[in-house]
Amino acid sequence: MVYFNKFNYLDTLKEIFSSLLNRYSLRFIFTFCLVYTFISASFANNPVQTASHIKTVQLYKKGWNMSYPIINLYPQEQLTLEFDDFAYDSKNYQYSIIHCNSDWEESNLMQTEYVDGFMPNAIQDYQYSFNTTFDYIHYTLDFPNRDIKLKLSGNYIIKVFELGNEDNPVLIRPFFVTEQMVSIFPRIKYTSNANFRESMQEVNFTIQHPNFRINNPRDEVKVVLQQNGRWDNQIDDLKPLFIRNEELDYSYNRENLFDGGNEYRWLDVRSTRFAPEHVADISFFDPHYHFTLFPDKYLSQKPYFYREDFNGRYYIEVKENRDPIIEADYVYVHFNFPVKAPYVDGHLYVTGGLNDWQLNEANRMEYNFNTHMYELTMLLKQGFYNYQYHFLENNHQQAEVERFEGNYGQTENDYIIYVYYQSVSDNYQRLIGVNISNSLKYSVKGM
Repeated sequence: MVYFNKFNYLDTLKEIFSSLLNRYSLRFIFTFCLVYTFISASFANNPVQTASHIKTVQLYKKGWNMSYPIINLYPQEQLTLEFDDFAYDSKNYQYSIIHCNSDWEESNLMQTEYVDGFMPNAIQDYQYSFNTTFDYIHYTLDFPNRDIKLKLSGNYIIKVFELGNEDNPVLIRPFFVTEQMVSIFPRIKYTSNANFRESMQEVNFTIQHPNFRINNPRDEVKVVLQQNGRWDNQIDDLKPLFIRNEELDYSYNRENLFDGGNEYRWLDVRSTRFAPEHVADISFFDPHYHFTLFPDKYLSQKPYFYREDFNGRYYIEVKENRDPIIEADYVYVHFNFPVKAPYVDGHLYVTGGLNDWQLNEANRMEYNFNTHMYELTMLLKQGFYNYQYHFLENNHQQAEVERFEGNYGQTENDYIIYVYYQSVSDNYQRLIGVNISNSLKYSVKGM
């Protein structure tokens, strides 16, 4: 499972260790501990899980499908979860909501402490696809709702599963509930560090808390910075550099740097009749459509050029029909990137909201020695998508954008600043402030 349920694991570990002590040497047990540590650590900071038959999962503030999954606790707002299930018959899907800490480990809270209501609950809103080459069922859920209300701020996950099979969820998605008890003032700029000025962006900010008491900021406050919703390059180890009266200052010049990257590439698969820019061919191989893209090029070898984008996100739309929710078809999209020889120091991925910024086998490109190109086929619902090529070096966890996309300090990016608080008397981490700002516009969006 993606999140770390410490109680279930501890009970299981006790049984395993009792058995191991009776049967095996301490050396074997030490090896087991190392393996377990690696597995549990891999859950942290990336609470996303999707079964292979579940497609196009979207989680956003109700009424704004391009927003980040962040809502206010007071007054309590709603989120909308949408997804498609490649199935002929509807399933009895249930959902549960779990409170987590800032590292996406399950909190030490009883369910009744953070939820007013009972769980799990059924997802009852679904529709069958109409006149599409792929059969799917579209599910929709608005929450919190009359069945459950959230009582605390913090990190949460929503877990969807079939009735009676809660331990095998078909999807897990994170979301955030904030109290907005503090004010956050970002200053996003070219870095003052001359070595990185042309390629990186510096995210300075101050936290003002005149009406919220913080006794020990270095221990009680944790800050997480995200760029465009990516998980692999977030910064989560900053301490306030200066502590003033009712103000915390995070004005670093190295620890808070992000690669500027480049504007996202775009892909338009809204029509199966007319090929837009970047699409070389639309073919119908019974029974499905195939979009073959023109070979992409290295943007790192070109000067920076501003292109308006969605910072990696996408929206679902179809030109030939009226209801994209159930009339948008699924099509095969063939990506290709010419490279003289395969890279031996890592792997190339197609990333963005189209795959929740994941780096896994589903979006990893493979080198074709016959065409001398990296190639990848993805099954996407008709719509308008942003994407980029990210390269993950061997034995690294953070992907780099410079090799294929370029790295420019003037790139337009969204930055999200999460401020968590936990005093010595608290048994969970509160999310006391969130700020969503843009590197060009500097305006708070959606909060």
